[in-house]
Amino acid sequence: MKKIAIYLMVSFAISSVSLANNLILGTPTISGSTLTFTIKWDNSWKVTDGPANWDAVWIFVKRQTCVAGTVNPWIHATLDASGQSVTGSELQVDNVTDNAGVFVRRSTNGIGNITQATVTLTLASAIGGDNIRVFGMEMVNVPTGDFYIGDGGYSQSGNTVFGNSTNQPVQITSATTSLTKAQYGNQNQYGSSVTLPSTYPFGYNRFYCMKYEITSAQYLGFLNSLTYDQQLHKQQDMNWNTTPPTSAAGTVFFNYANVKIKIKTPGISTTSLTPAVYACDANNNGVYDEDCDGLGFPIPLRQEHWLTYLEWAALRPMTEFEYEKACRGPLIPVLGEKAWGTEDIAQFQYISTTYGCSSETQTYFALGLCNYQTGRMHRAGSAASSITDRVHAGATYYGILDMTGSTYERCVGGWNYDYSTYTTANGDGNINSNGSCGMTIWNNMQYMNRGGSAQNGQSIQVSVRNYNNDPGYGNINAGRGVRSF
Repeated sequence: MKKIAIYLMVSFAISSVSLANNLILGTPTISGSTLTFTIKWDNSWKVTDGPANWDAVWIFVKRQTCVAGTVNPWIHATLDASGQSVTGSELQVDNVTDNAGVFVRRSTNGIGNITQATVTLTLASAIGGDNIRVFGMEMVNVPTGDFYIGDGGYSQSGNTVFGNSTNQPVQITSATTSLTKAQYGNQNQYGSSVTLPSTYPFGYNRFYCMKYEITSAQYLGFLNSLTYDQQLHKQQDMNWNTTPPTSAAGTVFFNYANVKIKIKTPGISTTSLTPAVYACDANNNGVYDEDCDGLGFPIPLRQEHWLTYLEWAALRPMTEFEYEKACRGPLIPVLGEKAWGTEDIAQFQYISTTYGCSSETQTYFALGLCNYQTGRMHRAGSAASSITDRVHAGATYYGILDMTGSTYERCVGGWNYDYSTYTTANGDGNINSNGSCGMTIWNNMQYMNRGGSAQNGQSIQVSVRNYNNDPGYGNINAGRGVRSF
């Protein structure tokens, strides 16, 4: 089988802090165990004042052995403990302890475009005749530090507010090594049924958070890196219909909230078990993956699919604590605040000429602009522009987009349950042979929907926690992932 090298291009991501977009990873060249490719993205940042953080690109590699007549799964490539670098002095490469990938970020303070640099990654073993794919996604560093959970609200019309048993905010500090139910949760049916131990992700320690929810383009990269049997499993539990990978070209695989994925090239169910190729066609014109086909739309996902994607990308689910820190930062809570720190909220306006395109922006510059109760997806981060501040862009304290509205943010926590076994362990990048999530602890957790959605304005305030997760994708459930150290 011919060796291939594939790049992932992301051209639809935007941050309120510095309008980061147009992430492009060039086609890699291969020599022995090393990959070399270019990287660029717009409006990157590293600042020491305000949020005192930076954005970064999480890069990981998948490899596939080439043996004719057998099923050849794409597996997560382990990187060598050394040999990772980037040219120039503007960027640096941060290794991670499990060698599942690297973070590329600014090395010194600055805001602006990364015009182009060359990244070299060294795999733990020679590539040989393997196929190689390189993936990247924008993430945001959420630094170590104190923060509050809860905004001091109270139970009203069924809204249960995060905080302690008297609905008061709780400060999380380095001294927070455990929390009892009385300290975490304010009604009997919410919170952990047991004391949460020091191994639980309370959010004090630093973590990276995806800048946007999982997009259609990112999920396509995942679907197209599955075996035939793994794709068949995704068909059977994703859309509850009969759309196997062998379906004819043009068959709709997924269609919800204006996200439309079709089969571009049918799979072949023979001894070779050739997987299908999937593509986006939001404008339904039969031409796939065009600029206006919604590649930048966040994609609604069933819980199992969301967890599987996070494991595949070597990330993990965030906790309710981490969600509130990522939104609020170290600031004092504001009663009823949304992710941008105020009570303001305004609904997206539909712009037909740019809808679904990488150029989609909002010309309605209202405070708290976000995609809630529109019933359709909009490009991730499209409220942000070069002239928007945090409140107009709908950004969190750290520059994370769409944490209020768009899709619900699934977070570990919610109903009365034992969450004590959940830890900061990241996924290892390898899913089960049937295409399901292999992280047993994740599968056994309960999840709470936070931040409202394009379908539902319930639980839209940062600290409201009255909407237990639906394992399906109705009401536009999906979310994003985080990564610990």
